[in-house]
Amino acid sequence: MASGTPEKRLFIDAGPGTGKTTVAAQRFGALRFSAEARNDHRSVTAVSFTKAATSNLRRRLTRIWGPVALGWPHRVVTLDTIMYDLLHDLLDAGLLRWPTGHTELTVVDSWNAFSQSAWTDASYEVFVESGEIRFRRITLNSTSRVPIRVIKEKLMSGICTHQDVRDALEASLNDSSIADRIRARWVKTTRALIVDEVFDANELDAKVIELAIEAGLSVTLVGDPWQALYVFRGARPEAIRDLLLRTGTRTLVLNDSFRWRDPAQRQLASDLRAGRAVSLVPSDHHAVDVVLAVTWKQLWAAGERILPLAFQSFKGGSEEAAATLLLNHVTSTVFGRQATYLTEALLALGIDDPDITDQVYSKLQDVLDLLARNDKMAVTNAYSALAEVIKSVSSRQLRPAHHAHTRRLADLASRLAHADKPILGLTTHQAKGGEWDVVGVVLSRSERDRLLIGLDNAEETDRKLYVACTRARYRTLLINT
Repeated sequence: MASGTPEKRLFIDAGPGTGKTTVAAQRFGALRFSAEARNDHRSVTAVSFTKAATSNLRRRLTRIWGPVALGWPHRVVTLDTIMYDLLHDLLDAGLLRWPTGHTELTVVDSWNAFSQSAWTDASYEVFVESGEIRFRRITLNSTSRVPIRVIKEKLMSGICTHQDVRDALEASLNDSSIADRIRARWVKTTRALIVDEVFDANELDAKVIELAIEAGLSVTLVGDPWQALYVFRGARPEAIRDLLLRTGTRTLVLNDSFRWRDPAQRQLASDLRAGRAVSLVPSDHHAVDVVLAVTWKQLWAAGERILPLAFQSFKGGSEEAAATLLLNHVTSTVFGRQATYLTEALLALGIDDPDITDQVYSKLQDVLDLLARNDKMAVTNAYSALAEVIKSVSSRQLRPAHHAHTRRLADLASRLAHADKPILGLTTHQAKGGEWDVVGVVLSRSERDRLLIGLDNAEETDRKLYVACTRARYRTLLINT
């Protein structure tokens, strides 16, 4: 059994429905309660890349092994937490120095909580010079960003983002004393490391994992090269392939999927993974439980019965944040699911009260009632009402009604006007890890052509298509658009 193997360096290649999270949890428990490690008081640590993924793994682990499995110092955390722990240790040891001498930092997900965004080409980058962490202003393409003066003030007060932490670490790892310190910290604090969804790792993640291997830890990597989707965040699947070869890590393949309930779906998944040509059966919306696409834009254009969980990848503007708050009101009511970027929207609006959506529930419903009137002024009136709602809970102000700001409400209005219950729309990124009985996929012509040629897991688009087409238990259908 994969979870009980004595291998110290192990890669578990786990395809869709093979019980990847369960295997990771079982592996954690096997290492945590190993009789051989009874007197070893260092931690067994499991990591993944998102808070949602770590929460899921934590729940699975405690269900199998009980809460005692996560008694101190054992833990399940994000890679970002590991990176901050390492940076804090380097600052505390004096091997790296923050500009204002801080050794403990306050780390935030985004600068949006501190200021309203403005259109600017000014940004900054992190670099390390003789152990000194420094920041310099750079010019990028103009877009909506938090003003650089606000960021500088926060950096000097010991506040930074997770990306700043990562940038500082990456800029310093060429220093052998830094690498030695990280190895020593691994040895001192941790006896076993489990990395879930390892193919979402970037270059820095791979380096830190390799330092753990070099330090002699038991390292288990779990993932599927066919489901590596986060290249846009810097993921480097090829870096993990190289790491596996370089370290002589043993591979165990999980072949048996518990997902497929229909021979046709099982064959589809097999053909996709083998790079064989496939074509999907066309259908309309009525036959599916969920609709998936590579982009949010495809979902909004695919039909007014499809209700996506986001308008687009979140950019950070107050108008987009306000519309996301309204979208969340609808998706929570209809699907029992939060809008994908609700957390980012609240940050962009400077709202730190997690219960704010409940507090403004009736006001948001009033906005929807205006939107549902479907007359010439419905969208404009709803936007004005939404601006008043935001004004009551945030210091941010929405700009006057303009197509660029109201078009999201117009898209939402078209869904409210549809007679049938909406169908959940997700991108492949949000669908990863999920499964439904019947899945509809929206594909561009070029994406359909990729299926007809045969997929290659070295191609990012092909991996997205693979994930979309392997979420169904019974059938994957092509949505007519």
